[in-house]
Amino acid sequence: MSDRVAQDISVHVPRMYRVALRVVADADQAHDVVQEACLKALAKLDTFDGRAEMSTWLHRITVNCARDALRRDHRRRQAQDRLQDAAADPASRVATPAETAEQREMQALAWQALAELPEECREAFALTQLDGYSYDEAAAIEGEPRGTIASRVHRAKQLLLQEVSARTNRRAEQ
Repeated sequence: MSDRVAQDISVHVPRMYRVALRVVADADQAHDVVQEACLKALAKLDTFDGRAEMSTWLHRITVNCARDALRRDHRRRQAQDRLQDAAADPASRVATPAETAEQREMQALAWQALAELPEECREAFALTQLDGYSYDEAAAIEGEPRGTIASRVHRAKQLLLQEVSARTNRRAEQ
């Protein structure tokens, strides 16, 4: 393989890692998935026909490798539990400890609601809203029509809004 091809693929590795991490919810396993995806991409480079963007093609390979890893390890439940438990540190400074605690609670609630979405809705939502792909790019990645992606994103937004509203209301009543 030429150095040029390896460089072309290496440009996409950070995004591939984020995708793998989102699917497997484990940093070490995500590194393994990206390595496997890169090897598969290099091995299958002759099948890349250029109809899709290289980033779209690599994304699809990465997602497939990540899903295979979950199936192999029977760790789907563990990955979802980790995703639900993930409470990222606040991205910005918060004035009081109470506000910090509330922000962490809302982040945990959002991640938990995202993890509970049906897989096809979660994937379409994550591609378009978290990873920054357009609906057309997400459709190419998923191998679905653009309208299906748009419908799944809309459904995901509805479900997330309902879940977060219901949980917020329950907490307010307590």
